[in-house]
Amino acid sequence: MADWHGGVGRLLQRVRGRTLVEQLLGLAAVLPLLLAIPTWVVFQNWVQSTSLKHQWTIKGPPCAEVAAPSRLATRRHRPPMTFWYGPVRFTRSFGAADCGAVPENPLWPSTNYRVCRFNNPGAVVILAEGRKVVFEPGLGLPATVTVRRGVVTCVVGGGFQY
Repeated sequence: MADWHGGVGRLLQRVRGRTLVEQLLGLAAVLPLLLAIPTWVVFQNWVQSTSLKHQWTIKGPPCAEVAAPSRLATRRHRPPMTFWYGPVRFTRSFGAADCGAVPENPLWPSTNYRVCRFNNPGAVVILAEGRKVVFEPGLGLPATVTVRRGVVTCVVGGGFQY
């Protein structure tokens, strides 16, 4: 048994012709690189998540929440336009929409919340988690709707040109 333990020690000392000290020095030289790769990935996630949050966070006065869209906000010759973004349904009377998913956690983006910008929606009806919310930002005004953790908010602003 003593020979076996001594043989393992000699083997460890001479792997590829290098001593144990040389192997430990080589490992110490590679270790910072092995630690840098996950750090770089987390940093890149943080930069991208922070950028998305900044891009999709719009400041402005809150949109008027109403029980049902007014006739003025829905006056048109075509029916309202409806689309799904993830589990959330958006319906607008006019204009165009642009949506994005913003990570909840900037360091490890595993869950997202939804944000949609409208350039002139008239009225926006949102159905999220079985709850219906209707906003009227005002005729000709842009609106940004955020659905985060089941809470629906809207601010006047954040429109876009296409």
